[in-house]
Amino acid sequence: MQGDMALFFVLVILSIFSSTYSTVHFQPESVHLSYGDNIHDIVVTWSTRNDTDESIVEYGIGGFVLTATGNSTVFVDGGPKKRQQYIHRVWLKNLIPDSHYMYQCGSRYGWSNIFYIKTAPHNSVEWSPHIVIFGDMGNENAQSLSRLQEETHRGLYDAAIHIGDFAYDMNNENGKVGDEFMRQIEGVAAYIPYMTVPGNHEEKYNFSNYRARFTMPGSSEGLWYSFDMGPVHFIGIETEAYYFMNYGIKQLVKQYEWLDKDLKAANRPEAR
Repeated sequence: MQGDMALFFVLVILSIFSSTYSTVHFQPESVHLSYGDNIHDIVVTWSTRNDTDESIVEYGIGGFVLTATGNSTVFVDGGPKKRQQYIHRVWLKNLIPDSHYMYQCGSRYGWSNIFYIKTAPHNSVEWSPHIVIFGDMGNENAQSLSRLQEETHRGLYDAAIHIGDFAYDMNNENGKVGDEFMRQIEGVAAYIPYMTVPGNHEEKYNFSNYRARFTMPGSSEGLWYSFDMGPVHFIGIETEAYYFMNYGIKQLVKQYEWLDKDLKAANRPEAR
């Protein structure tokens, strides 16, 4: 009888451990926002270690009255351990301007914390957005991060633009440095759109960590894109395409052709 009880106790402990282990790996991490096709469309991006079979955002003004679903893609780091994770993306479209939304993301296996976002006002040229622009922020000794978090929660910024060089480097330690960096910026990036462009520190494995982890407008995996915010037409380009020619010139040509077309469209009288 004592042997049966001991075996039962061991099985219960193993069951609890297994359940806890799985839950942790399904839990959303690294939640961050970006603009979609316009500033009233928001993309929620996050990661899980295991596949959850669904990507859901519950959101609304004053409560979770709306639900949006998206998709996930598996990302395999290029390092020797080939660590993998699932990157989830959900688009929240046609948000009401100048409104406070609450949201959480996840799946039936686990949900993120509850976050908040204030949407942009009607996108007129009279609006003067407040934007924080910075680059070169590492995972260690990120002295500006605490100030960015504090000022974001005081409502000083409408958006952030990180102009390259993340974590130093996201691919280090088989992508673990990138994971930790993304968790650290959640205190900013889960509350305001966190727009990005790559720098030279993102070059490893053809910019794969950058391209997988962030979601920017357009179809270039965040390497080049543009968006309008108030009276400003923002353009982000990949300057590193001019230096890392080992990936070929096709990407450089595509960026040039896109930039030429984008500038012509932005210069039309109706776009001013």
